[in-house]
Amino acid sequence: MENHKKKLEEQIQELNILIKRSNRNVSKYKDLGNGQIHVSRCRGNFQYYYVDKINGIRKYMGAEDEKAIRKYIQKDYELALNEKLKILHKRIDKFISLYDIKELTDVYDNLNEGRKRYVTPLIEPDDIYIQNWLEKHPGQQNPFPEEGLYQTNRGEMVRSKSEKIIADALDKYNVPYQYEPMLELGYSTVYPDFVALNTITRKTIYWEHLGILSDMDYATKNFKKIHSYEKNGYLQGRDLITTMESSDAPIDVRLVEEKIREFLL
Repeated sequence: MENHKKKLEEQIQELNILIKRSNRNVSKYKDLGNGQIHVSRCRGNFQYYYVDKINGIRKYMGAEDEKAIRKYIQKDYELALNEKLKILHKRIDKFISLYDIKELTDVYDNLNEGRKRYVTPLIEPDDIYIQNWLEKHPGQQNPFPEEGLYQTNRGEMVRSKSEKIIADALDKYNVPYQYEPMLELGYSTVYPDFVALNTITRKTIYWEHLGILSDMDYATKNFKKIHSYEKNGYLQGRDLITTMESSDAPIDVRLVEEKIREFLL
């Protein structure tokens, strides 16, 4: 089950920024007084009255008072928004302090082995889920593989240094993956370079490395391949990761790791 704590913490940071801006806006009206603008409608037109309940004042505001009307109404908005921002910040902050999604899987994980053997967990533990995922997405499925020249840290033989870089980066971050799985795209069968699992969201993501983009025929072929992915519902940045290189622009290892952190962790 996905842990939303990181997203909530990011939202807290966004609220902190908004609260600072809101506080500055509110301070602009500190000398404006306690009065408010009452708005009514008469014969299809809006009428504005300055109301100060403390001093018992009610005064009609005409067109010549538009600047003052704007200030008082903006002040009311800023005060209301400031209050809502602080309430929401307090609620989310309190929720984060109590939020631990791992408590759900701990119910099963904390059982002793004698009890576990008789329990079918509602939420599949990560190790079991990963093992089932690996079996469901077997690697080395390409029936016409090119001979691998480079051995990954995990022991597979892959075709290029770039594929080794990607495989070793996935292994470095403990991302479950398979090399050259099989995938049905409409009426076609393709063999992506990698399939990987985000163990937090339990989302399956395919990875294609586009090498030799300086070769026009190769680039055109891969453009059609990516188009086929997207036409069949595998969108880049959501279901599909792509990396690329050309004869004068090799694969960027830092970018590979950045994509892993963004989409698979």
